[in-house]
Amino acid sequence: MSKATDGPTYVRIAEDIRSRIRDGDPPAGGMLPSEADLARTYGVARGTVRQAVAELERAGLVASEAGRGRRVVGEGPPGAGRAASTQYETIAEALRKRIANGELVPGQQLPGEVVAAEEYGVSKGTVRQAFQLLASEGVIASVHGKGWFVGGPSHARTRADDVAAALRQDIAGGKFAVGAVLPGENALAQEQGVGRITVRRAFALLEAEGIVEKRAGRGRVVKTQPKGS
Repeated sequence: MSKATDGPTYVRIAEDIRSRIRDGDPPAGGMLPSEADLARTYGVARGTVRQAVAELERAGLVASEAGRGRRVVGEGPPGAGRAASTQYETIAEALRKRIANGELVPGQQLPGEVVAAEEYGVSKGTVRQAFQLLASEGVIASVHGKGWFVGGPSHARTRADDVAAALRQDIAGGKFAVGAVLPGENALAQEQGVGRITVRRAFALLEAEGIVEKRAGRGRVVKTQPKGS
């Protein structure tokens, strides 16, 4: 929390929580930490936290639920909460339609949370909720270290897989003979229309298969033909 913010402590805390909610922490529909937890986080008395939360309630940003605590309902004036709390459902439905009409196919990687948040004009937390909802329905699945995919892990195919497949085909077809130096990361990234990190991952796949190897001062060199070629 910024110490430079003017106003009473509870106002500064309210502004800090408001900023965190805008960033999706917690997301719309999520529960605000308890007064005791917030008091420990900010190092203040529970009464001060209660004043801060009251400010957020007056702004329509959170709502009290008997026996549960306070739920985030989103930015905006009182009455806007219901629309904000279902934004993730709207996004999930839009993605379902794109999958149903074939725009997104099994095995295709979904846009990342940052990209999707910009596309739909929401926070990353809201996008994450939409993805989690679709995952609970078995429509998509998260693959560790790769992202979200239509149809789940068994269908997952990344752009790195595509680049690696193209290189295998070029090697098998004789474009690059054993011992030949492959194009560098920058050249391949431009040719394939991907980032350098994607090309690097593709090379890592081929290195793991023993098809190429990295040689000091030369770059990646074809070590052997792909199996079955």
